[in-house]
Amino acid sequence: MGGGKDVSFELEIPAIAKYVSLARLLAGSIARRMNFSEDSVDDLKIAVSEMCTNAIVHTGNGTTRRPPITIRYVIGEDRLTIEVSDQGPGFDPSRLNDHPEADLLDKGFGIPLIKSLVDVFECQSHPQGGTRVSITKYLPGRGGESGRAT
Repeated sequence: MGGGKDVSFELEIPAIAKYVSLARLLAGSIARRMNFSEDSVDDLKIAVSEMCTNAIVHTGNGTTRRPPITIRYVIGEDRLTIEVSDQGPGFDPSRLNDHPEADLLDKGFGIPLIKSLVDVFECQSHPQGGTRVSITKYLPGRGGESGRAT
């Protein structure tokens, strides 16, 4: 996979938890094909699971008829970028760092965990406009795996 031009795949799943495994499976398959280490494959699978779970929770957790979650995988020469988009109510992303550690016990470890597993983390959200979370993991020696940037 490569050849100098990015290749992308898109997966759309219902906003229901039982479908998260499909997103995780595709992330793992692509990462292995790109020759990421097994540790990095596992990191990406965990990050994708957390991203999808957050999207599902914030779009109604399958309790109401909600638009699907879209997962986009972008394969670059030296990196894998995965974007998860939802059409939930959105939030103010500047507040991501406002939560004290005590809140993590109530709200989970999603965002801090994702940030710790990848090289680049980005979040775009607008009240009533949905959320897009993007992660990037670089192949070894190409800006990643030897050190993380957030």
